[in-house]
Amino acid sequence: MENYHKILVAVDGSDQADRAFQKGLELAEKYGASLAIASVVDLRSFSPNISYDGSLEERAYRAAEARVEDYGKRAKEAGIEEVITFVDRGNPKIILASKIPEHFGADLIVVGATGMNRVEKFVLGSISSYVLAHAKVDTLVAR
Repeated sequence: MENYHKILVAVDGSDQADRAFQKGLELAEKYGASLAIASVVDLRSFSPNISYDGSLEERAYRAAEARVEDYGKRAKEAGIEEVITFVDRGNPKIILASKIPEHFGADLIVVGATGMNRVEKFVLGSISSYVLAHAKVDTLVAR
């Protein structure tokens, strides 16, 4: 197995993401790696047909910030020396497959298995499937 130095974990508040965090944490401990924790506010979930002033998006962004900060704190308490957090807005598939890994210099991405049902997967496609297919670095899907 390869020795990883920079591990990126994607989190979204789901049980699957929590499992991804645990796996990423284990690997970071094992390899003495830096750990990046990322969450992306999916702008596709805010319909332009709904009249809003951006407050829903802002609340989602603040919730994502709190989530990654909590995971970051847990990682530091576990002894990970370098912990970086990322929160972004946009299409999580693209951002998690390329933008954040390139910025962080990740050599491994850990994502949770999708929590979607078959219809949702067919219509939207899962983030984990997209990242697995398009990332330029090793990707682990935690189950």
